[in-house]
Amino acid sequence: MAKSPAGSARKLRQWLAGGACLLLLAAAARHALFLAVERDAFEPKQAGSADAVTPDRLGAPSRQFAFSSGARTLRGSCVLAQAAEAPAVLIYHGDEENLSDWASAQVLLYRNGISSCVFDYSGYGASDGKPGVVNLHEDGVAAYGQFLAATPLSSRRYVMGFSLGSAVLLDVISTLRPAPDGLVIAAGFTSAREAAVVTGRVPAWLARLLPEPWDNEMHLHHLQLPLLLVHSRADEVIPFAHAERLERAAAGARRLVALPALPHDAATEPERQDAFWAPIIAYLRSGLLPAPGPD
Repeated sequence: MAKSPAGSARKLRQWLAGGACLLLLAAAARHALFLAVERDAFEPKQAGSADAVTPDRLGAPSRQFAFSSGARTLRGSCVLAQAAEAPAVLIYHGDEENLSDWASAQVLLYRNGISSCVFDYSGYGASDGKPGVVNLHEDGVAAYGQFLAATPLSSRRYVMGFSLGSAVLLDVISTLRPAPDGLVIAAGFTSAREAAVVTGRVPAWLARLLPEPWDNEMHLHHLQLPLLLVHSRADEVIPFAHAERLERAAAGARRLVALPALPHDAATEPERQDAFWAPIIAYLRSGLLPAPGPD
């Protein structure tokens, strides 16, 4: 006997409803898995008296301040160059770091006539709250507002993302107004999932099951701002190939500077800072990307 149209339609509705339930369950499970991984994804470095180094202690006057991000209170540090119109840079720092780690870099920038601001994300240093993708997005936007207020007369303003900070910065950069004059990505990675795999935080099979919170390649594909990429060929945390892929993904003017024989954290290590910061300082001071040349 042939099935009636009404019976067939009822079966189809039941099949579609069952399929929709399975999709919802799969999505919920994927989201729950992401939240579980996110809880362990960050390694915030807390503030402590033993490492409470400020630029003032190293010879540069600074302003240590607090500001709001959502319902949280974050901490920041600004070192202003002697000339009010000096170029300025806002730094989005890496994981396992806080303001103290960047004090020596701020002093180096100050001595080269560049103003700088650094801030601690939620849960880092003495900042309130807990780190997470949503909170760090809010933090990145709020910090930029503080940066603008601190450098009203700067001739040019730049933003720099280091390691984890590359993702935080690129996640918010399309919302920053007025737009910065250019950006620096140092020791950055292509995506959060790939970074989690290369750093050993999650296995490759698990990474494929997770949503992608930070796709740096995609963000650069839609970005027209001048971009300086700085990455060491000897980086032991994020392989140099990540920088090469980011350069290929960028839509606007860009330049990749390959640094030889420097570790991942050279940006904050005083004995290696001169070599790491040289191309960045040249870019910030001139406003011009370096000419192509042999690595």
